[in-house]
Order: sequence, then C-alpha cells, then structure tokens
Amino acid sequence: MQAEVDAGYVRRLIELGALDHGAGPEPYGPSDVRRVQLLRSWEDAGFSVEAVVDLVRAGELAISWLDAPVMTQAKRLDLTYEQLCREENVPLPLVQDLQEALGFAPPDPHDRARGGDRELVALVRMLLAAGAAQASVLGLVRVHADSLRRVATAESELWESEIERPLRRSGRSEQELLDDGAQFGERAIDYIERAVLGIFRRHREHVWIEHRISHAEVALERAGLHPRIPRPPAICFVDLTGYTRITEERGDEVAAQLATSLASLVKDISRRHDGRPIRWLGDGGMFHFKEPGAAVLSGLDMVESAPAVRLPPMHIGIHTGPVIFQDGDVYGRTVNLAARIASYAEAGQVLASDETVGRSSDHGVRFEPLGPVTLKGISRPVTLHRVVRDSRG
Repeated sequence: MQAEVDAGYVRRLIELGALDHGAGPEPYGPSDVRRVQLLRSWEDAGFSVEAVVDLVRAGELAISWLDAPVMTQAKRLDLTYEQLCREENVPLPLVQDLQEALGFAPPDPHDRARGGDRELVALVRMLLAAGAAQASVLGLVRVHADSLRRVATAESELWESEIERPLRRSGRSEQELLDDGAQFGERAIDYIERAVLGIFRRHREHVWIEHRISHAEVALERAGLHPRIPRPPAICFVDLTGYTRITEERGDEVAAQLATSLASLVKDISRRHDGRPIRWLGDGGMFHFKEPGAAVLSGLDMVESAPAVRLPPMHIGIHTGPVIFQDGDVYGRTVNLAARIASYAEAGQVLASDETVGRSSDHGVRFEPLGPVTLKGISRPVTLHRVVRDSRG
C-alpha cells in the first residue's frame, strides 16, 4: 500500500473513526495516505492512536492541515524509481545519490517517484552527456537543495515569529493557529512559488549574460581588439567574512539582520564617494565608481566602519577597467576579476589591482604590494596591493 502499512492497521483506523472508507474503485486518496503515515509515525514514537483520535474528537488537536496546499504539492507519480531509471536510462544508484544530495533518504527501488523527479533525472542525464562529472552534478543539485531549504525555513520562521507568536499571546488555540496557517497557505502558495521562480530566472539571466559576455571579450582579445577608455571605472566587491558560518550557527533571521545592516552601511558610504550600488548578494554587494581613487577610499571606510555597527569583518576587492551595462547591471572581465580579488582578500582587507593603483592618486592612502597571485578562474597571475591608511599623510 502507498502508506506502507498492512491492511490490518488500516482496518484498525477505520474502526477507530480515524479513516473513512470511501466509495468507488479508489476508496482512498492522497490525504488518506498522509493521515495513515502520520498516525503510524506518532504511534511508533509512543503516542497511541486512540489518544490521538480522542484529542481530535475533543477539538484539541487537528490533522486537517495535512490537506493544506503546502502538503499536497509533491505528488507521487504512477511509476517506481526502478521504472523511472529504466525509462530515463540511468542507473538506480545515481538516482539514490540524487535524493541524498537533495537532503532526503535514498529511496527503495519499488518506492513511487515524486513530482519533479523525472525532470531532475532528465536534467542530470543531459549534464552528464554534455561532459560534466557526476560529483560536480551532485554538487550542483546540493546547492539548489540547500538554497531552497533555506528559503522554506526562513518562510516558516517568519510565520512563527511575526504572525503565530502574537496570535498565540492573544489567546488563539493551537488548532486555530493551524487553521490560520492552512488558510493563508492556500491563498499564498501560488504567489510564493511564482515569485521564487521569477527571482531565480532573473538571477539566472544575469549570470548567463555575464558568462556570454566573458566569452565575447575573450574572442575580441584574441582578434587583437582591446578597449580604449581614457578613464575606466572601478568595480568594488564587498563581502562579509564568515556569513555562511553565521547563518548555519545562528539562523537565517540573524543573517538577514546582518545583511540589512551591511546594505545600509555600505550604500551610505559608497554614495558619499559617488559610488553606485549595482548588485546585492546577501552577504555583500557590488559597486560601480567612476573614479578608482573614490572606490579605494570607500573600501577603507567600509572595513573601518564595520565594528561600530557590530558587523563581522568585511573583505573587499577592487579592479579598474571597461564594463558593459545591461539591464541595470554591469558585466565583463573587470567585474569577474574584482569578484575574484574580493574572494582572495582576508578579513578586514581591501585589495586593489595594479590598474586601480595606477589610477588612484589620493595622498591619504598607501598601497602595500603583495606581488603576483593566482586567483581562481583567472588564467594568469594578477598583481595585487593591500590598501591601508597613510598615517604619514
């Protein structure tokens, strides 16, 4: 049976009134399966079914939330994982590894596949056929799953802290809170899912535009065509040190507060130096400056101001060169190199490229050469300098 219990257990639930035997060729539906699974799980944990049913009848407990939209979206398919593997021509161990990468227990070959499994398996098969290593593909799946799990967790935490907690203090019962959540979820789930998909598509568009522009710049360079800009702008990347660890240890709510404080601080500082925020990344941002010297001063102000507002140390990378404007964002190798420099920087450091140093003339700043360094994703070594205040100035 779909609920993975024997017929005797189902008969027992019918006798207790916990399950209705419907009419027709399929007397039980998905909601019945979820009820049986939940009751069995509670009984396995030490709660008797009889006690649970008594609480439901008394109106002190409800399991109607099992029918809420959030509980009914991932439907089971009419085929097993074994059949899915045969249809998609992939080995079962790969599909089991995929489920583990998603954060779920590896399925039994005879378990029914879930909605979305077929599309995921087909995508993975395409990536492998294109030449990607299986470990890398599983890593991509894991990133998707971790990010979406954080979205779902943040959604739940917001509902609990901002909506349920005040209602509970006002005297609403647990049953009423469950009903409120189910009703809201029914109204909101379509908006949430469309919004998440829309956000993903916007970020994906920006990332792939950047990828394609990088290819175009390589082709132009190989053809001997180099941009000639008298006064190229500077791109500054700002990141918080240890943001991922803070999120894991203290939760998304604390991380969101840090991100808000960071955004407020660095936006104000960048604008004082005629900079413009371009892109936000949760734990940091990207800024465009017409003058490289202004970017350098702004970066120093940012790292020096962080402790006063109880932010973790920042690390900043600055590069100067031509950029391409598209749909409110900026792209190109200058952007990519600035991001790589920021990733190389240590906590509290502002690092700048040779191109930035050569176009910065502020006397209150000193540049300490670090020499050529190898940056991830950059084919040739890049000469970097650490930016510090010149106490002699």
